[in-house]
Amino acid sequence: MPSHPPLPTTVAETGPVRLIVLAGQRCPSSDPLSERFGVSHRSLIPLAGRPLIAHVLQTGAQHPKIGSLAICIEQEAFDPVWDVLTRLPGRGAVTLIEAREDVAQSIRAAAQGWDGPLLVTTADHALLSGETIDQLVTALESADIALALAPREAVEAVHPSGSPHYLTLRDGHLAPCDLYGVRSADFLGAATIFRGRRASVRVALRIARAMGLVGLLLLALGLETRSGALARASRRLKARVEAVITPDGTQAIDVGNEQSYAIVRHQLEARAREVATVQDTALSAS
Repeated sequence: MPSHPPLPTTVAETGPVRLIVLAGQRCPSSDPLSERFGVSHRSLIPLAGRPLIAHVLQTGAQHPKIGSLAICIEQEAFDPVWDVLTRLPGRGAVTLIEAREDVAQSIRAAAQGWDGPLLVTTADHALLSGETIDQLVTALESADIALALAPREAVEAVHPSGSPHYLTLRDGHLAPCDLYGVRSADFLGAATIFRGRRASVRVALRIARAMGLVGLLLLALGLETRSGALARASRRLKARVEAVITPDGTQAIDVGNEQSYAIVRHQLEARAREVATVQDTALSAS
């Protein structure tokens, strides 16, 4: 395994949370987006002027509550990912972990040596926001497992095709976001039910399975409430499960195909314009 020099850091102190970023190949078959851009991994495709993975890594590296980054990816991609990291301002320790064939094993490997809370996301979650990280970390003060969900109306306000799947509940439809957290590594075994190789598509079914046969039936009939679903999942998993409902519909949108790539690119470009406008206004006022 190649060795790398320490990353430069601007802040000495570290926060209490490790962010695990899953960047490995999702399946053995070829990825159309990777092929289109001529790269080995989807996480390395260019998006808004930078590799896709750079967006989520910058959000994590600059967040004051993230004290450690662990990136799971195949060993042959270590060097290009490290090149991305050295170009980002940030803080804390960074570890590259060789991705395992099984996502759960990758997460456990990335959690080794960390005693505090863990957040798990994917390299294609380019729109991940600091506010959502704050919400998950706050939720883990009282919960063992926390997952992020967005109301359907918030997602569709961003784009009608923003999410491919929703949890159908009596009190509303919720889109799974590609982010969950655990209070400590002790709860990773239970929490891995909330993600898979295509979490944005399958996570709703995994949540339903956590509820058991009765819960599945209630969901199928649209009779279960959010509080009821969480209580049932908590009993089945023997852990306190909490859902963070974010009003930001972009949090349920990641880069999975050509359409979502275009949606995310548009959102990132809009964010960049907003930042530029604020900076110009500040300069004018000074």
